Amino acid sequence: MQEFQLRILPLKDNDFALELYQCTYKKAGEKKRPAAKRIGRVKGHSLVLIRQAVYQTLKANNYDPKTLSYKRSTPYILSEESGVNLAILFQAVQPLRKESKIVNIRDGIMAMSNEEAHYWFAKISNGKRSPALKAMRVLLGES
Repeated sequence: MQEFQLRILPLKDNDFALELYQCTYKKAGEKKRPAAKRIGRVKGHSLVLIRQAVYQTLKANNYDPKTLSYKRSTPYILSEESGVNLAILFQAVQPLRKESKIVNIRDGIMAMSNEEAHYWFAKISNGKRSPALKAMRVLLGES
């Protein structure tokens, strides 16, 4: 089972960004696990629009959404399913500004089956990032 971490990056004026990291597996013979790889970051207006999805993810992983604050220093440890959903969500909404598109994409990703989310995550993670994100944005953004 793959592990993901949701970390809070404090910004100015008590604001924060969320960063999602994918933890790599420790290879046989290695003493330490390699550093986690940052998958995406969301802040500002995009974060406000997807916060319900973040709250749902925290609840699904037995965290109280009220603990989401710029003061938190420990990361949230997420299940593979939750991490995959947030990974494609963060990457899909990162460059967008249009509110309706962000909301449609958020709703579409959160409604995906585990298999569908893993399909898109694999497409995005394995070299075909740009065309896969574009296809997903067109598919979900026009709903």
